[in-house]
Amino acid sequence: MTHRFISPRLLPSFLLSLSVIGPTAACGGDDSSLTTADETGTSSGDGDGDMSGDGDGDPATGDGDGDGDMSGDGDGDGDMSGDGDGDMSGDGDGDMSGDGDGDMSGDGDGDPGTCKVWEIEYDLDGSEFEISQTPLGAGDQLNVVEEPYDDDENVGPGSFVVRFADVDGQPDGSAWIVSYTMDLNFTVDGATTIETDLDQAAGPDECGLTSAMLDGDVATWDPLELNDYSSTGTITCYGNFCGLAGFEDGVPEDIDDMGPGPLDPFSFSGDRSTFTTETFIVQQDGQSTTTWFYTGAEISRQLIDAPDCLCN
Repeated sequence: MTHRFISPRLLPSFLLSLSVIGPTAACGGDDSSLTTADETGTSSGDGDGDMSGDGDGDPATGDGDGDGDMSGDGDGDGDMSGDGDGDMSGDGDGDMSGDGDGDMSGDGDGDPGTCKVWEIEYDLDGSEFEISQTPLGAGDQLNVVEEPYDDDENVGPGSFVVRFADVDGQPDGSAWIVSYTMDLNFTVDGATTIETDLDQAAGPDECGLTSAMLDGDVATWDPLELNDYSSTGTITCYGNFCGLAGFEDGVPEDIDDMGPGPLDPFSFSGDRSTFTTETFIVQQDGQSTTTWFYTGAEISRQLIDAPDCLCN
């Protein structure tokens, strides 16, 4: 008989520049200095080197401010807002949003509006994959995720990647499962021998395969399954009774299946470094019952920019 666990992804700117030629005037001289201005390249008689008659050195504004812009503000900043900050919003922050943070999002944080999430990867060593309730118990077996992974009754390695909202510098609030992997390579020996060699995976999905709002430390996923859960590999049967299970003796059957993978709520530790589940059924029929118990331990953690789909 065979035991299958096959559950089923800024800102435009401009520049004003003026060349100013300034005449010299003799202290205590007569008013002949006012009648020779055409010798300096102007006709204004104001002594500033331009043609406006305002004494500021530019020809366009007539404002007497000497700043080289057109605002008439005498602020010397080179823009048109009159605030002295070099932008056009009048807020003094150097951007156009009017929020004072130096970006254009209006959120006051100085960046363009991204949020952060904590991404934690969990190793699944210690988890248990069990087959039970087989006819006469002939195929019953408890398989543990542990090294050496290639032992007949061991499976793995496996991992979950979970993202959490950043709440006051800690992972909390919302959670999203981004990916899952598990290597199911084990052998059940008996009158009939079954060799299972499957790679199981879901994701990665940057927006989450499923999500939850933490209730204290518990994440009850919605939906309570992993979508696009794939199982690929082979199952091989050896013995006289293989035909009863639909297998040819000694011939590997190729498996390429995709569908939802059942889940159970995760109970996290307060610092989110570990989690456990209850034992839950993933497949059950008249030939066997298959269950998982997951326990995860943190192997990496980083604070990253979140995709827009995870930002409120």
